[in-house]
Amino acid sequence: MLKLIGGPAGMAIALAVLASPAGAAARAHAQGGGTFAGSPKEGGAQYGTPIVRANPARPVARYFRVGPRVVVAPNLPKIALRIDEAGANTVTARVVLLPVTETGSIVHLNLGTVNVGQRVVATWPSGTTLAPGRYRVRLHVRGLRGTVLARKASAPGLTTLTVRAPEPAPAPLPDAAGHVFPVAGPHGYGDAFGAARNGYSHQGQDITAAEGVPVVAPVAGSISFTDYQAHAAGYYIVEKGSDGYDYFFAHCQKGSVAVAPAQAVLAGQPLCSVGMTGDATGPHLHFEAWEGGWRVDGSSHPIDPLPLLKSWDVSATPVAARR
Repeated sequence: MLKLIGGPAGMAIALAVLASPAGAAARAHAQGGGTFAGSPKEGGAQYGTPIVRANPARPVARYFRVGPRVVVAPNLPKIALRIDEAGANTVTARVVLLPVTETGSIVHLNLGTVNVGQRVVATWPSGTTLAPGRYRVRLHVRGLRGTVLARKASAPGLTTLTVRAPEPAPAPLPDAAGHVFPVAGPHGYGDAFGAARNGYSHQGQDITAAEGVPVVAPVAGSISFTDYQAHAAGYYIVEKGSDGYDYFFAHCQKGSVAVAPAQAVLAGQPLCSVGMTGDATGPHLHFEAWEGGWRVDGSSHPIDPLPLLKSWDVSATPVAARR
């Protein structure tokens, strides 16, 4: 409502105001309560319009490596990482190892404050151990305003680790109790040490015998290896003898190996049976004797085992020689 002041002069002023654009807008507002005519449609937030805030930047793992991925306890893997975050100089980080198998427990590796944009290698606290088993290794990061690590394929933060149990310690060598011939049955002699082969020379002495005849330990010792080579030794065994030699037994019959690595054996104890597995044209035992260990390093080497075999062969019954 417009109040007139000052008689005719005031009335003239009031009429001028009502005739102006501003007065027309005020009149329209007073009558209908709508939007002012000619009010700006852009520039500034209107009452009730939601405020859109940009999402804060999140830390990203540009590099996260655990290696080697398979370790033998009590060894621990090396963990290296690099974190990036726009506007941040440092972040806090930790690594959590979650056991996938039933063995083991959750392990936390707190890295504390780490610099952004730099490769960091984690330091394991003294006395840390990981039980054998499989683990999921997960990186956790806190950045500016409490933001957490972004999880996406291009920004790694998760990997796996396998911890294996240590190999059993070799069994102590029993006292030597004399020697016996390594083939416990009728036998003969085949190709000798140094015989020509395709590109190499024979490194042992062939002892011919019927398939299935027992092969025994010539002296007390412990088993170092049992394995299989399809195109060479077939099923084979290596014994570390208490007399200082390593002995190699090749072409054992399939399914006949009766010993395992780290097992102690006595002279005459069955190892396997004469066979013809691998590169063999007939049943026989390929027998080698090594000084300096069996293929340990450059100083290891085989010797001609025939003199040893002859000294142990007190009841040989010849059979036809075969390769």
